[in-house]
Amino acid sequence: MPMARPPGRDQNAPMERLVRLIGALTKHRSGAPLTVLLKVVAADDATDEARRKMLSRDLEHLNALGYDIRNVADIGADGVYVMRAHDNRLQVHLSPEQRGELLRAAIAAGLEGMATHLGSGDDRPVAPAPASADLDLVQRGTARQCLVRFTYKGERRVVHPARVHSGPSGWYLSGREDGGEVVKEFVVARMSDIALDPPGTAEVVAEPVRPSLDPLSWQVDPPVEVVLAVPAEHRVLAENLLGTPVSVAESGGELALTYLVTNRQVFRYRVYELGTRVTVLSPSEVRAEIVAELRSFLGTPA
Repeated sequence: MPMARPPGRDQNAPMERLVRLIGALTKHRSGAPLTVLLKVVAADDATDEARRKMLSRDLEHLNALGYDIRNVADIGADGVYVMRAHDNRLQVHLSPEQRGELLRAAIAAGLEGMATHLGSGDDRPVAPAPASADLDLVQRGTARQCLVRFTYKGERRVVHPARVHSGPSGWYLSGREDGGEVVKEFVVARMSDIALDPPGTAEVVAEPVRPSLDPLSWQVDPPVEVVLAVPAEHRVLAENLLGTPVSVAESGGELALTYLVTNRQVFRYRVYELGTRVTVLSPSEVRAEIVAELRSFLGTPA
């Protein structure tokens, strides 16, 4: 007795049809004639109108998935479809707005050819934002260590650039104004009349160290060096959780990783996550803290 089909539409037939369609387009690299594709998408007993509608839907579906399928036939002639080969992952995974921002950054970095990978699916590349020319100037000035001159909030500025980065208001230029000491941030979209001095005219700007978002690096407790014994096969996992150690030593097939700990509570919780993969060797005060805390979890006396 045949098994009953599960509720809902059968997706096998449409998927097989798309696979056959991609196969036909791949086989006819110079162009698949319309008559060939119509035979691929529908059975012989289907009407010509039904075949054409099905083919149109399937081509739209494939282009929406990131494929690049175009009709290259002359106007008025039967269709000839070419599937151009390119990496479609950016189109599949990024929204149009995200692709636009990425294209703007690519143009600023001199990578205009990246537009071929950021198409909108209707033969048109994603249009860069109007400020891309200004962003291009600022990016080039920063990379070539040029003094950047521009008008900002009604004042003419001369800035030694440090870096260009994204933020809540779009793209920012971080730098120090000529004659000043403080590193400031300027929204590129609000800059006007931008001009660059020759390369090498700007001074190297050391940006202030920004606090890390990882609480393990926060300065909560007095610094203390903690040494962990870690088997070599668990080193990657340990460093993923605890960061890069200040030193590494090898002894008897195990590694001794030394960390400068400034937030003991977070450090202990990361060690608990590693479990028996690591052993705290020193100092004794940190070992005692871990033992006491683990006993408190079990409700046993210290």
